[in-house]
Amino acid sequence: MVGILRLGSLPGYAHHVPFRRLFGGSDGAHAALLCGKATPDDRAAALSSVLGTTVASAPAFERRAASQGVDLSHLWTARHDGRVIAATLLIPHPGRTALLMSTAPRDHAHAAQVGSLINSTLAEGFEVPKIRLAQALSSPGESLRASAWTAGGMRHLATLEYMERPVHPNEGYVAAVPADFRLESWNPNDRIMLEALLVETYRDTLDCPGLAELRAPSDIVDGHLAAGEHDASLWTIAFQDDRPVGALLLAPSQATDSTEVIYLGLAPDARGRGLGGALLAHGISLAAKRREPNIALAVDSRNSPALALYARAGFRTLRRREAFVAHPEPYANARSAVK
Repeated sequence: MVGILRLGSLPGYAHHVPFRRLFGGSDGAHAALLCGKATPDDRAAALSSVLGTTVASAPAFERRAASQGVDLSHLWTARHDGRVIAATLLIPHPGRTALLMSTAPRDHAHAAQVGSLINSTLAEGFEVPKIRLAQALSSPGESLRASAWTAGGMRHLATLEYMERPVHPNEGYVAAVPADFRLESWNPNDRIMLEALLVETYRDTLDCPGLAELRAPSDIVDGHLAAGEHDASLWTIAFQDDRPVGALLLAPSQATDSTEVIYLGLAPDARGRGLGGALLAHGISLAAKRREPNIALAVDSRNSPALALYARAGFRTLRRREAFVAHPEPYANARSAVK
């Protein structure tokens, strides 16, 4: 993956949960929809709405977020006829990305209102220099939520397959490294090489095509470095002679109790030669030496070669999510049109 944020990155929120109906209905269309930052009085209910939890659990979530350095300051609400009817939360992440969460719409009229709030939230959020890409996740059956993301200006990026397999201490899953290639641990002092390599591996990719074009290579590396618990020894570079042609980046995750494959990619001329399987087998062997019982990853459902590779290695799909993204330019154009 180029860098899709995971819900497991939130404190105490490792899995998708249903969203509760905490706010008023969506009836009536005559009064203006007023969007703005959540007030102190609205904060607990707004957080509960976007997280799908009870109001009473909001303070504990805020404390966990504060202890882990998670920024919850971008919390917005929409008011209609004086009532709060929806909320959004934009959480900045390293690499100038942010995860967007929102109230689950009840019906099509409410989805349009949530979409208006999303649009206002992103327009404001993109004024912050540390946010250059917003991402959102929903379940495949949440058509109203998808409608709200789209109404807010986001575009559908991919259907993601979240896959996992168990690992066992010193298990013997291996795949020979093809001739002319070798695998080495990444040298943290050679960041420029890694940035250039990632750009090369994105060429003609089937995994979320177009996503890399929305981000600078330095931002992508920053995002990968912040994923899970970074350990440079779990990052592997594949070389052909002295030219880097592939990368496998792993990160342990306490939230999901797994070692996550945060990126696996090859340069175009290194594909189809067995190198991907060798890198993946190497990653499984690294994961088997750790305490986490599983190795996990997310992949674009359209990436059939990768899906076949992972299935052969014993990975199975646990769930699917729809990924949506937004970047600043459309919102900047909208602001310019108003001025």
